Amino acid sequence: MTQRILLSIEVSQRPEGRVHVIPITDAGFDALRKGVPVEVTGLDANGVQRVRALAELTRFAGQAGAHLPVMLGADRLAVLVGLGRETTRRSLREAAAAATGIVPAGVPWSFFVPAWTPSAIPAEEMLAAAAEGLALGPYTFRTTARPAPALAGPCHLVSELRTDRAQPAFTRALALAEGVILARDLVNRPAEDLGPDELADAAADVARARGFAVAVLRGDEVERRGFRLVHRVGRASHRPPTVTVIEHRVGPADPSLALIGKGVVFDTGGLDIKTGGNMALMRKDMGGAGAVIGALDAIGRIGTSLPFIAVIPAAENAIGPLAMRPGDVICAYDGQTVEIGNTDAEGRLLLADALGYARERRALRIVDAATLTGAARLALGPDLPALFGTDEDLVARLLDVAARSDEPLWRLPLVDRYESWIDTPFADVNNSSTDRRAGAITAALFLRRFARDSRWAHIDVYAWEDRGFAGTPRGANGMGVRTLAELVLGLSS
Repeated sequence: MTQRILLSIEVSQRPEGRVHVIPITDAGFDALRKGVPVEVTGLDANGVQRVRALAELTRFAGQAGAHLPVMLGADRLAVLVGLGRETTRRSLREAAAAATGIVPAGVPWSFFVPAWTPSAIPAEEMLAAAAEGLALGPYTFRTTARPAPALAGPCHLVSELRTDRAQPAFTRALALAEGVILARDLVNRPAEDLGPDELADAAADVARARGFAVAVLRGDEVERRGFRLVHRVGRASHRPPTVTVIEHRVGPADPSLALIGKGVVFDTGGLDIKTGGNMALMRKDMGGAGAVIGALDAIGRIGTSLPFIAVIPAAENAIGPLAMRPGDVICAYDGQTVEIGNTDAEGRLLLADALGYARERRALRIVDAATLTGAARLALGPDLPALFGTDEDLVARLLDVAARSDEPLWRLPLVDRYESWIDTPFADVNNSSTDRRAGAITAALFLRRFARDSRWAHIDVYAWEDRGFAGTPRGANGMGVRTLAELVLGLSS
């Protein structure tokens, strides 16, 4: 299941085409309006004069999302796109994404990376952000009934960086964008079209295309191989559960990292059924798996020397004669017993089995990603995933790569005193807390029981964009792909 970037982009030191798109901050445009001598990348002295002449006649102020066309001659157009208050990776990425919707179909054009950027941000990272924006800008979820729109292009991404510095950053950015697009396409697919088998096949296709080893367990084989919690979650559905294990082997070494992605392809809540409103977005409940698969695609395109495994347990939490019941006790992969306190707390059951397997494989570090709790969204909103972890170095790495990837995380504590809330006299642990408060924390404490003494981190992600903005329309957003990919790539270096 390979995706492709539709917009034709190449990196260059020289502009081409009849349309030149130039990012500018509100301060930069204000200086132009006031006649302050200022150099704008992509505009010569004549162009600056034309912008000044137009400035007083418009409300454009360099605000994010706005654009201002300026004729430079009979057949040449400059378009200023606003960056907002400052030039950042995110503002440049969104300006580049917005630019893909400005230029008419088939028209060659250039997008300029600003020559001046904050000293704390390397020029390569700014070029990469612009490239990602150009690649993600045209994204729409495509079906056979909805053809892809006609696009502008080709696009020249103009930078002052020498080719030997610009090209690697450009190539890496496009690989990451491909991974984000793949994750979005998987999460956006309706549950009717994406069951556990289809999710496993998508992961296996990526593994084979990128040279990774892959094994897929299906149906009753999932239970026979010890993934009893995964099997019990999925056995009520007519679509059997799966477990996909992808491996990048480097000699005899144990995996340096295990990535785990929750793959609940649809969640009714089981017998503790969700309300209609809470069920409406449950095709995104495999957003953690989507992020892992997208990251694997990007990692494979870029290349890594790190030995790792990825585990993707997938199931549909349906209602039927074989559905698990509150009060059932199930034995997990590692032998711990779990009482089912709530059938709608099923995602953590999939992760528990995967954590046990990753420990058995002696993975040095374990990171799981999951659309796990509404409590995390209530605490932090949709754009800020919650991060939990038992290893300070791993947590610090994740916080760093997430910030540089413009996918910031917020660490929440593992509060030991709350652990008694998931105790039960009938099993080793209950999958549901006896207290409705701190739901994201108690879910993470449940997972910690299965991570045990591993160097482990857990990311509770939303995986969806409710409103839409440049480069990220409403629907799946691919959140976490860049963070997980950069974690692997950073560890390998």
